[in-house]
Amino acid sequence: MTRVVRDCLILVGVAVVSTVVLWVAVGMKTIYQNFDGPYYAVIAKCWYDKECVGKNFSFPLPAEYYLAHFPLYPALMGLFGGVGLVRAAALINLLATIGAAVVLYKMAGEKLWIALTWLFWWPRMWVVRSVGGAETLLILGLLVSMYFFIKKKYVWAGVIGALAVLAKPPGILLFGGYALYFLVKKFDWRAWPLFLMPVVLGGLFWFYKVQTGDFWAYFHSGDNIHLQMLPFGVFDSNQPWVGTFWLEDVLWVYLIGLIGVIRAMRKNPMLGYFGAVFYTTILFVSHRDIARYSLPLVPVVLIGLSEIFERREVRWALVLLVIPMFFYSVNFLLHNQVAISDWGPFL
Repeated sequence: MTRVVRDCLILVGVAVVSTVVLWVAVGMKTIYQNFDGPYYAVIAKCWYDKECVGKNFSFPLPAEYYLAHFPLYPALMGLFGGVGLVRAAALINLLATIGAAVVLYKMAGEKLWIALTWLFWWPRMWVVRSVGGAETLLILGLLVSMYFFIKKKYVWAGVIGALAVLAKPPGILLFGGYALYFLVKKFDWRAWPLFLMPVVLGGLFWFYKVQTGDFWAYFHSGDNIHLQMLPFGVFDSNQPWVGTFWLEDVLWVYLIGLIGVIRAMRKNPMLGYFGAVFYTTILFVSHRDIARYSLPLVPVVLIGLSEIFERREVRWALVLLVIPMFFYSVNFLLHNQVAISDWGPFL
């Protein structure tokens, strides 16, 4: 058995076991009820059809709200729908986690500890990859697209990048990273497939127009877009999705993120340019949950800081921190649930 195969098997084992441990600790009902899995199940069943949503689901949300949740993840849920939509949501996330960990391992120069660290750090990652939600699928798409871009396989970079756009709205920021790269470097005309990303986003908005009559329906989906005109709006506790002045952790995210992006820029400009675009966007997010919004940035930061995470003392610290990370994750899962009165449409 080669070292790479062994390392990949370790990643698969750690991803599966750590996920199942959380599942057992809180129970699958809690996993299925965690945000935003049930909302994606609504889309998988109704495909943004207002009448279908009203007939089958009792969430106190306008039908327009679901337009903020892009369709790739619910489409995959439909393919796995034979096991039940909420079960499919958790299964797809586990598979996406394994895929992203392996790709990150390759992009980090086959450094096992970088990929292992990603599975748990930020601490929210353990939660997000264990429930229904599209964050991990987005990260997988971003990593695979950048992997092909670095190898100058632009067709695959564009196709996978377009899928990342369909996973979650921040996927389009990867196109911004590619654009910044070519603003600094000479444009390579072979990279034209990257334009699939904005084209696919336009196609999705056209689909929304067919469904709702409004091409810009995403931007009218309610209180889902938390970008402000000025940076650092998160430090205004009067903002509706902030509501607190206990925000020291946000400063740590800003600090570690910036250091990681700068160091990644020196190692691999493509990663650095994407990291710069994404990091800048995070500064304009006015939401208490900056830790979750910054998750797609974490692989870039880990690669940028890889030498630190390869040190023996840091490895020991990370192993010891798995214990409080576990309790953090359990506590979060128990308090991040949406009420479901009728499970029929979800199973």
